Amino acid sequence: MTKLSYTKKLVLLFSTFFQIALFVVGGGLAMLPVVEEKFVRKNKILTQNDLLDMIVLTQTVPGLIAVNSAVFVGTKIAGFWGALVSVIAVIMPSIAIILFIAIFFNHLDSKNPVLMSAFAAVRSCITGVFLLTAWRLAKNVLLSKMVYLIVFCLFVALVAGINPVIVLLSSLPVGYIYLYFSKQGVYPSLIRKDK
Repeated sequence: MTKLSYTKKLVLLFSTFFQIALFVVGGGLAMLPVVEEKFVRKNKILTQNDLLDMIVLTQTVPGLIAVNSAVFVGTKIAGFWGALVSVIAVIMPSIAIILFIAIFFNHLDSKNPVLMSAFAAVRSCITGVFLLTAWRLAKNVLLSKMVYLIVFCLFVALVAGINPVIVLLSSLPVGYIYLYFSKQGVYPSLIRKDK
């Protein structure tokens, strides 16, 4: 882990989340590669397990993913003030941008081919970003044949049209049972030890 002063941590949090809110297009999940690059790979303040915890919490706790992520990362790195600074940084550009769009959106031509092509290109890029992030995270989760089986079963349930809430709730006891047996030595641990 990199040693940074408390002030430098706050500055890093503010600048990173401000840039995320200003430049990252595609919603809260699109910010994952930036968070991973800045806090896990470059500054080594967070671990891959911290990133996985962030994803799980931001998906299960009500609220905006970007704000939940800012609270989690800020608290983990610099406590209460880190969370506050991160939330302010992630909200400021978003409010300004949405106000700007709201003022001028009615004047945009929804049939403009240049505008539609730009939107299509952005959607394609976001899909690639999601896939890359999913692959990086999967390497830290898919550690045994049993985990592959669990993921496959839950994927089939989602494709079959079962409500995602039911799929998530059903995964909780499955995960608990797996954890119990992994502690008994029957299955390998679900949790990768960070170096």
